[in-house]
Amino acid sequence: MGYTRIQGALANLGHEVGRGTIANILREYGVDPAPERDKRMRWSTFLRTHLECMAATDFFTVEVFSPEDW
Repeated sequence: MGYTRIQGALANLGHEVGRGTIANILREYGVDPAPERDKRMRWSTFLRTHLECMAATDFFTVEVFSPEDW
């Protein structure tokens, strides 16, 4: 359902989190499991739910490639 995928991504960052904890957090913030999300969550709801995270990361960019570097 995606919980294992999230759990794996967090493990790659050095965090051990149980699937149940991930499910509880997503439920608390109104994010349905992946198969249900497509059916019920509107785009505006997604943006509102993730606004704080997106606003915090939107301005952090690093140029890693430039055609002028060739």
